[in-house]
Amino acid sequence: MIEEQKITDWTWVQVHEMQPNEREKLNQKYQIANEMINYALDPYESARNEIDGENLLIIFDVVTPTSDIATTEPASFIVNQDQKFLMTFTRMETKYLINYINKIIEQAHENLHHFQPIDILIDTLRILSSKFQTVILEINRRRNPIQRALREAKSLQGKIDELMNLQTDLIYLLNSLRSDNDLINNLKNQKLLSLETAQIEKLVDVQVELQQAQDTGELSQLVTNQVEDSYASIANNNLNWTMKMLTLVTVVLTIPTIVSGFYGQNVQWLPFAQNHTSWLITILITGILMLITVIILWHRGFFKR
Repeated sequence: MIEEQKITDWTWVQVHEMQPNEREKLNQKYQIANEMINYALDPYESARNEIDGENLLIIFDVVTPTSDIATTEPASFIVNQDQKFLMTFTRMETKYLINYINKIIEQAHENLHHFQPIDILIDTLRILSSKFQTVILEINRRRNPIQRALREAKSLQGKIDELMNLQTDLIYLLNSLRSDNDLINNLKNQKLLSLETAQIEKLVDVQVELQQAQDTGELSQLVTNQVEDSYASIANNNLNWTMKMLTLVTVVLTIPTIVSGFYGQNVQWLPFAQNHTSWLITILITGILMLITVIILWHRGFFKR
């Protein structure tokens, strides 16, 4: 679906879930090459910018909590050299950015004649960049109860699965933040559009937002990995303790086998073998040897975790 909205002397072209038969309109009316359209529509395209003739394509990774693909997905924008239009490409997962652009246009209504498409685009990128910080802070909030559960030695598989999901989200978020940061650098240095000083300063503000989110994300990733490593240490310690207990049981239960094995050979010269209470005596001998074994292991610190 393609919608056109006239904004002063330029047009905002909203391309949402574009159909194959709409491609020709973009080719003929706006002189957008098929290759650039393919880049804009690709849900797996990385964040970057691309120049084709008089058109500048900007692909920016945005947060998509409802996506089945990943935590972030690309949203695409095209601005032409004369700044006669701003074209946005969205899907269901990225459609929310349309609301941000509408709010920016409404807030700038009185001074809208001073706003060019690149100004609207930069303000949109700034808002989208701030969403990374929100998502990372939410990951930290979700990690805290998992961390408390692991600290209390509640070895629940569900908690470990949640922790792995958070780690995966952080990987996608940090990769998108780095790509977006590189995109802003390239956008500042591109030669197609002549950016004013105020516009460059806004791009620097976007970079600050991205860098702050990246720093927070890297710290969150470090803490999350540390939580997982700590849980692994606890699990290994518990496993070692279990193996020690099994070893103790094996050693102690070996003694009755040895004693009964000797007296089971029907050798008449064994001590107490001819006594009618010999079975009680063998049990007593077995108990004493087992007790001695446990005492020796105790003094050697075998029972310490």
